[in-house]
Amino acid sequence: MKYALLKHSHGDAGIVNYGDHIQSLAAKQYLPHVDYYIERDELNAPIPEKVKLILNGWFTYKPENWPPHENIDPLFVSFHLNPRFADVIFNNPEAVAYLKKHSPIGCRDFSTLNLMQKHGIDSYFSFCLTSTLDIDYKTDEKTENIYFVDVLYDYDQRYVYKADPKRILYHTATGRIFKTMNLPKKNKILKEHIPQDIIDKGIVINQFCSNKISNEEKYEIADETLKKYSKAKVVVTSRIHCALPCLAMGTPVLFLFNGLEDESGHLSRFKGTVNHLNILTTKPKAEVDALFEADMNVFAPEDIDWENPPLNPVSNVELSNNLKKIVQDFIKK
Repeated sequence: MKYALLKHSHGDAGIVNYGDHIQSLAAKQYLPHVDYYIERDELNAPIPEKVKLILNGWFTYKPENWPPHENIDPLFVSFHLNPRFADVIFNNPEAVAYLKKHSPIGCRDFSTLNLMQKHGIDSYFSFCLTSTLDIDYKTDEKTENIYFVDVLYDYDQRYVYKADPKRILYHTATGRIFKTMNLPKKNKILKEHIPQDIIDKGIVINQFCSNKISNEEKYEIADETLKKYSKAKVVVTSRIHCALPCLAMGTPVLFLFNGLEDESGHLSRFKGTVNHLNILTTKPKAEVDALFEADMNVFAPEDIDWENPPLNPVSNVELSNNLKKIVQDFIKK
């Protein structure tokens, strides 16, 4: 049997969010070998032979390229369908028939689950495959490193503008730049949540790399980054594909979502995923619970002992173990 892994070449401003590659490294753990790399946004491209492919992650910038090629034997698990592109797929009878044929669809989040059920597609909440990254990446080796990973990234997109200066003009014309370059707002929120001495100690990581480098290099960067997270003392992030790997690896992680409350861009990905994380916020717990329609793990800044960060929740364990079995059974079949 041949096995395939996703490629992720789509990038805005010449950069790629290698959180996608982290998700695919979670899938790679289960593969005996990788015979093909298949572009996530071109799944209908011809493939010369049958391959097994785990379709986990974020889909898709090019919904017109659905359904996938007939030589793909897919496992739909930890699948997120972005609401902005969902209508193109659901308005395509062939794509809907494909999803039904390969159901049940394991959904990464509640928003995707609701979309599937709305269209009569057998589906279930699977959680995210990155919550099983302990298989290859968990370690007892620890450092004193504190990582700040894309914290409040919507307020600071200098990395985007450095890669593509023309985007400054576009965001200025649309008014978006008032948020994307709001460094005073970002710094104010940071200081409300984190003591200055911890901020000073922190090591900043942006989960982006150049889109010009090879597929292999992108995967190497993602792999090296996961190894850093696995050894960290604590990680603070606004990225779910930093937070969920930390959850898997037993690295204390605090999720800060301020400024990321819009439904289509962020909450659609967060509902169901961040439920199993420790959330750092100044918002009252009742307000956070109402936003996510669930009993959330909420920590106020004064609750955090930075020398002994809170342990991660274990509410994900059953879901993550079930995911391991689903994927292992698919590979063995």
